[in-house]
Amino acid sequence: MLSREEKDKKIKAAFWDYNIEPHNIYLIVLGKREEKGFFTREKILVRLIETLSWYELIDLFGIEFLVKNMGQSIIAKIRNPEIRVRYESARKILHGEAISDSGWSDKNRERLKASLLSDRWYRP
Repeated sequence: MLSREEKDKKIKAAFWDYNIEPHNIYLIVLGKREEKGFFTREKILVRLIETLSWYELIDLFGIEFLVKNMGQSIIAKIRNPEIRVRYESARKILHGEAISDSGWSDKNRERLKASLLSDRWYRP
C-alpha cells in the first residue's frame, strides 16, 4: 500500500497543470469530499486513467474500488482509442463479461500477417 506522500506524488503528476491539493483530488474520487467545479469524480477518474498505468491505479485505489467505479460511462470518455479499448476489455474481464475475439479470423489473417511480416525492409 502506498503512503499518502506517494499517492499525492502520483496524483500531482496527473494534475500538474492545476493548483489543487492532490489529497483533495483523492478524497473527491473516494466520495469523501465534495466535487468542485471541473473536479468532478468522473472527470478526475478519466484523467487518472489516461495518465497513470493500471498498476498505479490499483496501488492508489485498490482493485475492488476500480471494479466498482470504472464503468462504461467513464471508459467511454477516455480520449485515446487504444487506452479506451484496453480498459473496456479489462472492465469486461473483471465483470465476467465476454470479450470479442482478437481479430485473427480467417478473413483478417492474411491481411494482418502481411502487415506484420512485411518484407519491405529487404526489398531492393
